[in-house]
Amino acid sequence: MEPWVYIVLVGVVAIVYALRLPARAGREDSEEKKSLKETEAALELYMADIEHENSELLKLVGSIKTQSQSNKTALQDEIGLLREQVGELQKSLLLMDARLTAEEKGLLQLAATFSREGSSARGEKSQGGETSVPAEAPVKQKTVSSIKLRYPRLFELHEQGKSIDSIAKTAGLQRGEVQLILQLAMQEESV
Repeated sequence: MEPWVYIVLVGVVAIVYALRLPARAGREDSEEKKSLKETEAALELYMADIEHENSELLKLVGSIKTQSQSNKTALQDEIGLLREQVGELQKSLLLMDARLTAEEKGLLQLAATFSREGSSARGEKSQGGETSVPAEAPVKQKTVSSIKLRYPRLFELHEQGKSIDSIAKTAGLQRGEVQLILQLAMQEESV
């Protein structure tokens, strides 16, 4: 039950008690009035205490509400910043994917060019009366050399037994680029 209900009940009991008492003269009336005044004074003090506690509770609830609003605003601001960062990272990822795709296409075109040059050189040599076996050796050497000449630090680190991640970090390339370059070099060596 609410505190004000108790106050009302005590007040009703006091009023009923005062009405039921037979009217007495003299001293008994003065004692009764004194008792009634004391009860009223106690009730007034109790009411004042309850009002004071209620006002403190209202202040506390107001401060909690203000704090929760400020926390909510701060969290919304932080969410907004995080969304912006995610958007920027997505754009960066798309640019990196496009760059990687362009690099892969360039490397594939380079490999295709080398393989075309090798096959045309072999065709020319075979027409000249020479066999195609001696012609393959210079082409293979030229292709492997050109890839190795283009990325000397990468192959140096690979020959030292470094991991692909370590090579990528040191050479400033993407992991996929390093793998592709090494695979192309291995393919060219096997041709």
